[in-house]
Amino acid sequence: MINDTRLKVLLVAEGSGGHLIPALEVAQRLANQGVLAKVWYAQRPRSARLLQALSQQMLSDRLSVEAIPLPSSSHVLNRVKACGDLWLRTHQCFKAFGPHIIVGFGGWICAPVMLAARLAYPHIQWHQAKDASYPEGFPNRVRTMVHEQNVVMGRANRLLAYWVNRVALSFEKAQTFKNPPSWVRTGMPIRSGIGRMRQSTDAARFGFSPEKPTVLVLGGSQGSRALNRLVSQGLSLCSEQERRQWQFLHVTGMEDEPDVRELYSSAGIQAWVSPFLVDMESAYAQADVVIARAGASTLAELASCGRPAVLIPYPYARAHQHANARLAESVGGAFVVEEHEATASRRLLEAIRWLLHDPQLRTCMGQNMQRLAVTDATQRLADLIVETAILSQ
Repeated sequence: MINDTRLKVLLVAEGSGGHLIPALEVAQRLANQGVLAKVWYAQRPRSARLLQALSQQMLSDRLSVEAIPLPSSSHVLNRVKACGDLWLRTHQCFKAFGPHIIVGFGGWICAPVMLAARLAYPHIQWHQAKDASYPEGFPNRVRTMVHEQNVVMGRANRLLAYWVNRVALSFEKAQTFKNPPSWVRTGMPIRSGIGRMRQSTDAARFGFSPEKPTVLVLGGSQGSRALNRLVSQGLSLCSEQERRQWQFLHVTGMEDEPDVRELYSSAGIQAWVSPFLVDMESAYAQADVVIARAGASTLAELASCGRPAVLIPYPYARAHQHANARLAESVGGAFVVEEHEATASRRLLEAIRWLLHDPQLRTCMGQNMQRLAVTDATQRLADLIVETAILSQ
């Protein structure tokens, strides 16, 4: 029987760091405020180790995290079956947990969960008096919300936007509706320690010299083979002096770590290489320049710590990353290099040279990047969730 009167929130996210990290950060903030929070995320093989490590850091008596196994194939029949399984899982959650609000953080995994909440509750409310399978105290109506991380709204969130009670946005430019629903800009929740550590902290851990400039290379939570390849090609064009003077912190993803590690070793470049890194606050603290994809989490993290960047947007993400990168470029915080340009590796190396040879330019671009920051985004979103949820009581 559901007899706990505390506010209960179910947060649902796709299986990547860019979707799960904001969900976990908000869930933890809610749990610290006495809310019972449950997080579901899609289990993806490439990012499983990182996401499991991130989740384990958050667990408490008020916060639980469940990985939802999904089929590896994207065939339409597999997707239909997975949607059906999620629909049933959602109804089981209604009975066992009784959330007052469901919050989606992007990806198709959110669609069957959110639609189950919107379509099932009127039926549940009508039958509740006659159906003993729904326990006393079961909420009469669940509230729903989606959080959009990117500048351009994702396909799932565009589908759900007119079904939910609230739409929370990371960036003002994400408002693309002719007749917008109830939307609020909250900003993008990021890990709380990012932007708060000094560069000297943990330098010895990475084997770095405080006198040498450091380049941080990020391919997102799942890594990026294309980005690793472009960096490798660019480094092959470096002078001997540059190889001696620069140092790299490179997060490769699972597949490329041995090859990337060998590249730096054979080139005689000081580097710390790992398939993933949980405490990214330490990595950003070391960085003078960041080379990265242009995911929304990365953009928000760069803004929080004020780091200049060379952004190489993922070209197959329905223009999401391209729009994110151009926003950072428009405020003067980043150079953008398109992956498929014939001279991409040379342009990447040129951008690194400009930034590493000009401390004043790095400072200026870092300050420009900070213009995109919303410093209290986690609290803003947590407050909006509570505000929306209490309307269901």
